[in-house]
Order: sequence, then C-alpha cells, then structure tokens
Amino acid sequence: MNRDWRSTLPRGWRTVRLAQVADQCLGKMLDAHKNKGRPLPYLRNPNVRWFEVDTSDLQEMPFEDHELERYGLQEGDVLVCEGGEAGRAAIWDGRLPNIKFQKAIHRVRPGPELFNRYLVHRLRVDYHENRLSDYYTGATIKHLTGQDLARYEFPLPPLAEQRRIATILDQADILRAKRRAALAQLDTLTRSFFRSRFGDLDRREPLGILVDEFRYGTSLKSGPTGYPALRIPNVIGGGLDLGDLKLVPVEDAEFRRLQLQGGDLLFVRTNGNPDFVGRCATFEPTLVEKTGLDPSRFIYASYLIRARIKSRLLPRVLQEFLSTSDGRRELRSRTKTSAGQYNINTESLASVPVPVPPLPLQRKFLELVGAVERSKSSHRSSLAYLDALFASLQRRAFRGGL
Repeated sequence: MNRDWRSTLPRGWRTVRLAQVADQCLGKMLDAHKNKGRPLPYLRNPNVRWFEVDTSDLQEMPFEDHELERYGLQEGDVLVCEGGEAGRAAIWDGRLPNIKFQKAIHRVRPGPELFNRYLVHRLRVDYHENRLSDYYTGATIKHLTGQDLARYEFPLPPLAEQRRIATILDQADILRAKRRAALAQLDTLTRSFFRSRFGDLDRREPLGILVDEFRYGTSLKSGPTGYPALRIPNVIGGGLDLGDLKLVPVEDAEFRRLQLQGGDLLFVRTNGNPDFVGRCATFEPTLVEKTGLDPSRFIYASYLIRARIKSRLLPRVLQEFLSTSDGRRELRSRTKTSAGQYNINTESLASVPVPVPPLPLQRKFLELVGAVERSKSSHRSSLAYLDALFASLQRRAFRGGL
C-alpha cells in the first residue's frame, strides 16, 4: 500500500488505525431458521451509498431484546459496507427509530478525536485510489472484515482541521451533485417532450416493418490491427462513448456486411442486467469525426444488433421512444433469460410496437432534443471541471495543503 503521506504529515497530524479512534460492530446475520424476536427494519448493503442512506426499500428481520442495543444505530454513526463496493460509507441521520443493520454492514461509532464526515471522505478517496485493496479479503469477491477494518490506517489531523476539510469537500460535492441533478432533469425533459408530442398517438406499428434490416455483429476477437468495432461498453447513456475502442480484423466481405452508416441504430442484445438489454444509440458520423477517426471504417461486435431504419421513422425518434417507460416496458417483456444472462433477438425487436408520427412532427421534436443536448453538453463540461477541482481539493486536503 502506498503510504507516502506518513513521512510528510503536517505538524499536529498523526497516523492512526480506525480501532484507535472509533468503536465498530458488524451487523446481524440473517437466518430465517435461527432468528427470533420481534421484526424490525434493518439496513442492507444496497441501502448504503456514498454519503447517503436510502430507506425507500427496507426489509425486516427478528431481533431479541438483548440484541437491540448491539445492532442499534445512533445519529452520527458511520455505516461501512462489508462487501460489494467494500468500504462504501454513509452517515446515519437518525431519521427512523429502532432501525438495525445486517451483517453486510459495519457500524462505526467515532470517538471524540474523529469527525464522522472526515472519515467518510477519507474512505471514499482511499477506495477510488485503490488504497483500501490492502485491507480486502477474497480473491474475486472482495470483503472488508471487521478485523481488517479495525487496522485501516489513515492520517488524522486535529478535530478542528477535520471539520474544516470535511466542510470544504462537502461544499464542492454539493456543486457536483447539483450539476448531476441538472443533467438528470434534462434527460427527464426529453422524455416529457416525447410524451407531450407523441404520447397520445394510438397508431403503433411493429418495428420490423419500419426496418430495412436487422443484423448481428462480428464475433471475431480484437487485435492490434483492424477496424474500430463498437461493443456494449460503447453504447451507454443514450449515446456512443468512443473512449475505449477495440480493433477487429475482418475480411473485406465481412467489413461490407457490418460497415456502419449514419442513422444506424445499435441495440444491446445481451447483458447480466435486464435494464441494459435493448439499450440503443444512433451511429452519428459527426460524433466520430470529432475524435479524428474515419466514420466510414466502423463496424460492431456480436453482442450488438444493428437496425437500419426506413425513412418513415427517424432513428433518433425511435431511440427516444425506446428510452421512455413505455418503450422500456415493451423491450423488457420480450427479454428472455438463460444462465444468468438476459437476451433479446431480432424477432423480438421486430415485434415491438412503436409510434410513427408524421415526419414534420418528428423533425420538430428533434429540434427540441438538439436544444436540450446543447444544454447537456454545457453541463457535462462544467461537471468535468468540478470533478477535476474536487479531485484536486481531495489531494490537497489530505496532505494538509488547504
């Protein structure tokens, strides 16, 4: 583990292990056959997010009287995930009485020398910079046991400095959260536009009669040379992410068969998460050109399906419909599962009923979408700047440079 901070600690700072400055307890194991007592709500791993506890989906299990204090929570307790995103942490705000916690969570109760928000900020930076990995148990599925959490080592400034650092990072985090919320609202606005323009259209047509061709991609492996091939990770967030491209060597005939054209719609056909199946994005040559690549050389991999849409339906309009709750419901109902993977095929896609508004309405809708996209681009640039600023503040804060 990189502990270069140990030799450069500011005056008044010291290195501590968590067990020296906090008490900790692992939650109760869920066992339907052994658990006794009265049912009470408890927190699970999915309820704990970074700096946030989600109580919208609580479950109950029995607790006996002698367990109530041991597995109880007080306002200000830090909750740390034992597995999953091991080390993910949040602070309990006391919003519900008599809430308990399961074995997938550690309760950390800071002593008088440790400020809870400083600890969570420290855990987050160590998680994202992979410094928590030395404390994990397990080769594939990582766990943070109670013993390993107790030996978690970090720099501890005086309490007043901890509060100052946490306050500065909190304020920077609030700005990032507001920018992310603005982006989410813009996504909602696009879907609201769609419903207001086309939601009352009764006429639906099977997608198959609106498509010239469905086609699966190449199953050949990538190599040092070949054509840029779009894969599942490239189809994300309603668009194409060209940041991680692989090259796949294919013969000329195969290239002509798989060559992408402007307006082609790429569907994710298989994934371990059913919500990702049917996710799609439009291939837009202008986006590719901005990266300096040649859009005429792009192909796609086998876990994607290419749909070449007829002129009666604009591809981006179809993409927006399929991202609405109605469109997702149609896709989800046609998804099948096998060996833990969810899949959709060309026949199922062809049967999805979609609205076909008049072309002038479709074009007007895309003008509105374009305005939203320009606003989103501005927000994304601002968020990237804030993310870089936050990372810089973190580095300086934990070296005593603020």
